[in-house]
Amino acid sequence: MSDTKTSLDTLTVRGHVTELLDTFFARLDRAESVSDLLTDDAEFRDAKGRDPVAELFLSLARKREDAGRTSRHFSSNVTIEDLGGGRYRVRSLVLVLSLDTQPEAQGDVLAADHEDIVVFDEDGTCRFGKRLGKPVLKLGLTAL
Repeated sequence: MSDTKTSLDTLTVRGHVTELLDTFFARLDRAESVSDLLTDDAEFRDAKGRDPVAELFLSLARKREDAGRTSRHFSSNVTIEDLGGGRYRVRSLVLVLSLDTQPEAQGDVLAADHEDIVVFDEDGTCRFGKRLGKPVLKLGLTAL
């Protein structure tokens, strides 16, 4: 009986984390705020705190949009490590396809290793506490 409960808990965590990743990247691709997906003390690069981190992500997305680029983010190879206290280390591979929306389009494919800290609230809501991405590959694309 306890094995089933442990499996369900693991599956529940994986489901929530996967939904968080998907929602985060979908909003980033549409240049929408991710503020509600972050903890109050979230960290990314040099930004600390929910509002500064959310603004940094939004500014990066808008900068890409203003340059006439469209992007799509995909995450895979997700592994989850229980750190205790409702905190989880989430490692994943993120692929970003970025393409110009103008004639003679050019673009990039970027692969990055991500290591995030995801925090679950008492009500089961999970949010990013820390996001860390390390690019491992970048390829240029040209129109055919």
